[in-house]
Amino acid sequence: MGIEQDWDGRLQLEPQQLPERLSHLPSREFLMQEGLPEAAAFLDFSALDFSPLEPFAKDGGTGQHLFVLGETAYAAPRSHEGDAVVLDGVTGQVFLIGRRRGELRRDLLASGLSALVELMREVDVAALAAEEPEALGGERGPAIVAEVVRVVRERLRAMDPELFAHHRAAPPHWETALLVRSLAWGALPGGPARLAYEFGPELAEDLAAVTGNGQVRRFRPEELPGGLTHGPTRRLLTDVGLPLGGALLGVADDGPLVTMVEAYPEYFAPEYFAPGTGTGDEHTPGGDPENDPDSDGDSDSDEWERDHQRHHIALAAWPHDLEIALDGATGRLELPAWNDPGIPEAYLNQDVSALLYTLWTCGRMRAEWRRWEHGAAGEAWALFDPQALLSGVVEGVLAALDPGAFATPDHSWQLLADDHSMGGLLH
Repeated sequence: MGIEQDWDGRLQLEPQQLPERLSHLPSREFLMQEGLPEAAAFLDFSALDFSPLEPFAKDGGTGQHLFVLGETAYAAPRSHEGDAVVLDGVTGQVFLIGRRRGELRRDLLASGLSALVELMREVDVAALAAEEPEALGGERGPAIVAEVVRVVRERLRAMDPELFAHHRAAPPHWETALLVRSLAWGALPGGPARLAYEFGPELAEDLAAVTGNGQVRRFRPEELPGGLTHGPTRRLLTDVGLPLGGALLGVADDGPLVTMVEAYPEYFAPEYFAPGTGTGDEHTPGGDPENDPDSDGDSDSDEWERDHQRHHIALAAWPHDLEIALDGATGRLELPAWNDPGIPEAYLNQDVSALLYTLWTCGRMRAEWRRWEHGAAGEAWALFDPQALLSGVVEGVLAALDPGAFATPDHSWQLLADDHSMGGLLH
């Protein structure tokens, strides 16, 4: 899921970068000899690369023995004042620390620097291992995700028993970070002449349970039009299916799939594409974009070129009153520009597998976000906010699954992420 980590390239500090108040000798030695990764497990220590270890409180107040190692790699809610990762210079413990309503709060993050690095490595490896096709015999899906979480959770507990004994509930940060990383086990990356991702019916069923009405529609061969010649897509629609009742993906529960022009003839009538119709389209359908002075040659950014979608297959409804147009020859998913000239960009997802895996990943993160609604996190931790972590990383996680879907501000997934009036991707 887009993790790049050089565990041999640690940030090591020089003796002159360590303050005298840092009296915990093992911590001093660790920072000089072992060092910390620049970023891992949604924690960021990059500031150590160009500055000495600074005290958390520079004004002589509480926290003179606490030293800033880094920060969370996700933005805290606006009501927060930024959360730091700090080292206790006396005990060697590592904390998340910040202010809430003017009050300084903290949660134990690790019993020491060595344990901190082990915890970070284990969380990230949970996702990195999923990139190996042979890992776990190639098995992927929701059940594998649950098993990975169970196994890694026990490994985390064994790595830092003091941390787990300190918290009645799960320790802060690690459970949420592990949940996000483990979603990489939902599907296998595809390859040439295949779909973007490979997974079984279980993923569609889990997606339907998390985001829809629990039902999946698997199409009969006779319900697929002859224009759908892309074999992998045909097999996905018949064998895996599409979830019903979702808030983003609106799949009809019966009837055959038809072309866009059959489903929406009014949008493909000649007068719709005629100059001066008020659509923002002053071109001739089927013209040559390379010879058109008003065109940049990019078929995704010119509304008039979307007339080619008339022969695409109307797959399912999409937010903003749009319809997903499936290219029957390649499996690519596009969107029309019916409501706004040129917006959204045509590209939606690489294919149906990328769409479903993105929806499932988002749905799983949304379900976890909702679990902590109404201040429930305050009953478990003094400071840590799992909703802040989830909201802060969801866009990056989804973009790594299909970078083209977030390529510009005008791509639909990015528009959804930036639509704060609708709550973004997780609300």
